Amino acid sequence: MLPALSVAIIGLVQGAGVSQGTPNPDGRYPDVSRDFLGQGAANMATSLVGGIPAGGSVSGTVLIMSAGARTRWSNIFVGLFVALIVLLAGPLVERVPMPALAALLIVAGFQGLRVAQAQLAWNTGLISKVVMVVTFVATLIMPLQFAVLFGVALSILLQTIRQSNKVVVTQWVLQPEGFPLEQPSPKRLPSHQFTLLNVYGSLFFAAAKNIEEMLPEVGNATHAVVAINLRGKSEIGSTFVTVLQRYSQALHSRHSKLMLVGVDPVVRDQLAKTGMLKLIGDENVFVATPQLGAALNQAVAAANIWLGQPPSGSAPGKA
Repeated sequence: MLPALSVAIIGLVQGAGVSQGTPNPDGRYPDVSRDFLGQGAANMATSLVGGIPAGGSVSGTVLIMSAGARTRWSNIFVGLFVALIVLLAGPLVERVPMPALAALLIVAGFQGLRVAQAQLAWNTGLISKVVMVVTFVATLIMPLQFAVLFGVALSILLQTIRQSNKVVVTQWVLQPEGFPLEQPSPKRLPSHQFTLLNVYGSLFFAAAKNIEEMLPEVGNATHAVVAINLRGKSEIGSTFVTVLQRYSQALHSRHSKLMLVGVDPVVRDQLAKTGMLKLIGDENVFVATPQLGAALNQAVAAANIWLGQPPSGSAPGKA
């Protein structure tokens, strides 16, 4: 099971590497999803006649391009010519010295090196550097299929850790005119005030727990309103729903309330199905509209009425 999964991943990685490293004659790069679909369909058809799995070949691509290939039809003709040579000139092919084939593979491999792309990946960030170095070392000390599988697993793990830590909660201070002023989220929630928060980053898994720690501590605050801007968040995780539940209950215990602003209709359905819409109150969830700022202005007006304060500045550019 594991070797088969490793071979499948290697095939997909090779196919993606070839397609994204070699543009079409018109300068555009192929669709990776369609390449995966074609590769999978071809392998399934090959298995019916006793064939072996195949994927994109960097060395093969470099070889046919150096020979003058311009379109994908070259691969079709290569297959036809190989079949003819094997059927008609098999004994002659056996006489080709192995050092000559080795030299051909060395040349093709050297031409297939993407130094510029390797430098780009290296300069992208720490995760790219770690995955590149670890995967390269793994290919030297373990079978290729397991090395690639290890590199993929490591990349997913590091990316998940990074996303969980890359979360920022800020406060938007409304101004009489123009856009809000962004500043760090307050440590403690002020009483008798409207506090607007914006979340940057993921709302899933460990990131949700980090968000909870960044929210203003309710403490002894009373009669306060906290609004969280969720515009652009098309889905939320169960962990974040739990965070909203605990924070809303903490606010209710201090005669305060939680508002959600710029909520996507899909997220509103999630809140309804999980019971959060009833807990927060349907009147405290403001669905996003095509007009930026409309949902936020509605929330500000509702919060001022609840707080018994005169209308304040709004933020027409964000919601």
